[in-house]
Amino acid sequence: MIHSKQNRPDTSRTKMLLPPGSVYLIKCLAVNCNCEDLGTTCRRGFFSLWIQAVYGRHFANKFKSSSYVDFGDRNYLYTDRCRFPGEGNFWNYFYIQPACETGARLSNRFIENYPLRIWQRSHLRAVYQGAVRGLQLQHDASHYIENLINRCQKHRTLGVHIRRTDHSEEVPGVSLNRYFELLRKHSNYEKFFIATDDHTVLNHLIGEFGKDRLIFQEAIRSHDQKGVHTDDTIKDRYRLGLEVLADCYALSVCKKALLVHSNVSYGALLLNPELPYLLLETRMSMFSRWKTNLVYQLDRLGVRKM
Repeated sequence: MIHSKQNRPDTSRTKMLLPPGSVYLIKCLAVNCNCEDLGTTCRRGFFSLWIQAVYGRHFANKFKSSSYVDFGDRNYLYTDRCRFPGEGNFWNYFYIQPACETGARLSNRFIENYPLRIWQRSHLRAVYQGAVRGLQLQHDASHYIENLINRCQKHRTLGVHIRRTDHSEEVPGVSLNRYFELLRKHSNYEKFFIATDDHTVLNHLIGEFGKDRLIFQEAIRSHDQKGVHTDDTIKDRYRLGLEVLADCYALSVCKKALLVHSNVSYGALLLNPELPYLLLETRMSMFSRWKTNLVYQLDRLGVRKM
């Protein structure tokens, strides 16, 4: 997928956002992707969409406009019409949002909330204040997530995110031996919370550190290094969304986290911008991060546009 990443709206659009009662509608609207044809399921992962929704809320907040996340305009990988027969907007499975106001509606442009990962505390804090702090979980999702959070907060817990399936070319993986080395160095932590999409990786960790030392969900995980979210044989789509959402929230409350170049890791920092963390990355990932942050700063200064 190739997108323009210019994130500044033109004057005509800002005027539409300013009137009282105006509503900024947030949808996928990705272009040049495999699911562009009308009626085809959007294949993006949960946290790619989550970050876009958060950025959209932040964008609208800058203009003091209301926003409404509308992931019901087509089928998404997390649309679950069996569990929620009257609700096509999967965002509403997890979050409470106010009824959409009756004022003028403006659909987002994808370039206005492209889910770039900007690994800077100032950016994370601004987005948290403008868009994340006001998120309110639905009761069932909140109950499930709080149980996992409480397990992590009972101990001095190190959060560990190990990504092993999709986007391996975009995000080169860090070796499992590197994780073992770092976990041994962090032996002062009572528990390790493990957020991983790979069944084999979890078994290796249990074998190395013992099940009692680890906190993890009994989640759906991949057995063949293919992303579970794109596995159409899994019928409980709500569960897939809830489990990755819970992993992210739990990572965000740990005393420290080992993170990777992933939207889930980045989401944990948006939920808690003060989270101490170590970013595990390859040289290629590091250069990509530096480049993105540099262009972001130049964009803020008006030197060039993203």
